[in-house]
Amino acid sequence: MNRLFRVAALAVLLSALVAGSGCSTISKWFGWGDDDEAAQTAGIVPGPDGLTPGGAWGTPGGLPPSGRAEWKPIPGVTLPTVYFAYDQSTIGTSEQAKLEQVANYLLKNKDSNLIIEGNCDERGSIEYNRGLGERRALAVRDYLTKLGVADARTQTISYGSERPAVQGSGESVWAKNRRADLIAAK
Repeated sequence: MNRLFRVAALAVLLSALVAGSGCSTISKWFGWGDDDEAAQTAGIVPGPDGLTPGGAWGTPGGLPPSGRAEWKPIPGVTLPTVYFAYDQSTIGTSEQAKLEQVANYLLKNKDSNLIIEGNCDERGSIEYNRGLGERRALAVRDYLTKLGVADARTQTISYGSERPAVQGSGESVWAKNRRADLIAAK
């Protein structure tokens, strides 16, 4: 009976990892982290919270393009935050001017790159919010690409609801957490 329990517990844990719901806490339980030599040797360099840059849970492809993992924020450069409607990843007309401003900055500053962090409010499951955060970050990237910013100059990551801009609940709080943070980087 004890052996059956251990096998069942292991099966549940492994299915959580495969399903993508095994957040960075599970990685820490197994000792997988930023200093995991095997992952770094393979080119997998997790960002904050154990996520691989490039999307939710390291998607697409799991490996960031060469050099992107080393991007560092540029001190003193503040770019606008792009906000989204509830359960949406389309760029609203009120947010398009912000992205035009960011595109102009990037086109004038050829040595600058952009990290796009997709975020959600607290409603929804961890998996759903990670996916929605990724769709938001990708929508921003795609919009900037249409404005002439090379895709190679952008990096996307989804934090889902893990990094709220404002704590609490209610529409006024949730509206500030449905966003894409834009970070100028080199």
